[in-house]
Amino acid sequence: MTVLKDIYAGLSAGAVAAIIAVFVSIPLESPDDIRLNSATVGLAALFVGTVSGGLWRLSGSVYEATRRFWLYSAMLGIVILFAAVLAESQLDDALIFTIPLAIIVAICSIFFTSVFATKAQYGNWAGIALVIVAVVLSIALAGLGDQKSGELALPPPP
Repeated sequence: MTVLKDIYAGLSAGAVAAIIAVFVSIPLESPDDIRLNSATVGLAALFVGTVSGGLWRLSGSVYEATRRFWLYSAMLGIVILFAAVLAESQLDDALIFTIPLAIIVAICSIFFTSVFATKAQYGNWAGIALVIVAVVLSIALAGLGDQKSGELALPPPP
């Protein structure tokens, strides 16, 4: 049962990271609003949080963040930044969009996983609410893009 508790703590941490990253992603100029929007940012943050929960379990941590957890987390952060750099190979100017979000997601997921996993009074409903809010915000704000619509229109009258 503790395996699920650790994964759940990571998923909840990913939800916090997703909420923050979704709001930060809105003013950033996405190189492709179809592939890099708030929905993909939010879902990626939930995935990273889940992985962070697995790393917490793998590190053997129960009551505190151990040196092994921080080492695993540093490796996770490097993987996240590498994925952000890979986005540049697919899309022009993707680094400007992905690097800040990758840093936010990595730091929030890692920090809040250790916080949620060590809190005995941390309840199930709080994590479920966080995940629901993160998913709803990610999907609801996915349409807020910064690219031109491609529709022809007359300029507004003077």
